[in-house]
Amino acid sequence: MRTLPRRHRIAVALWILVGVVVWNGIFEMWVVRGVREYLLQAALADAGRRSAVPISDVMDPAIYDATWIATLWASSVVLAGLLTLRFGSRQSPIRDWQ
Repeated sequence: MRTLPRRHRIAVALWILVGVVVWNGIFEMWVVRGVREYLLQAALADAGRRSAVPISDVMDPAIYDATWIATLWASSVVLAGLLTLRFGSRQSPIRDWQ
């Protein structure tokens, strides 16, 4: 098995970096949604419209969902990037990647 050319190694590293950024961004979005939901429920409890809700009841599912959704999106982005490198090469993919 041959090593990848330098430009392909750099491109792979950049796609992985993009995947990490996408993961962090989506994870943050979903956690913020959980925080907003908790703050809404806490405000309703303070107003006497519902009973108090422990933060773990709201944030545990939010973090679980955030982890899986961010992982799926980041994996999709990295996979798409690596496939573009694989099939978008000017040289024959079979010769270039063996």
